[in-house]
Amino acid sequence: MNEDFDILGTVISLLDIIVIISIEDEPLIGIVLALLLKIVCKDKLIRILLILLVIVLGEVMGEE
Repeated sequence: MNEDFDILGTVISLLDIIVIISIEDEPLIGIVLALLLKIVCKDKLIRILLILLVIVLGEVMGEE
């Protein structure tokens, strides 16, 4: 197998896309959030957890 394949990078990219799509009212906020998380977080697992937190909070806040 190819050991250079970075599965966490792929997961982060997909989660970034989900965040941008899930913020229906202002997609620009999702883009800015994804860029800020990329700049601030160097640890990939922490970045994944923060993106998942944003998705969950977006869904909870959207139901109200």
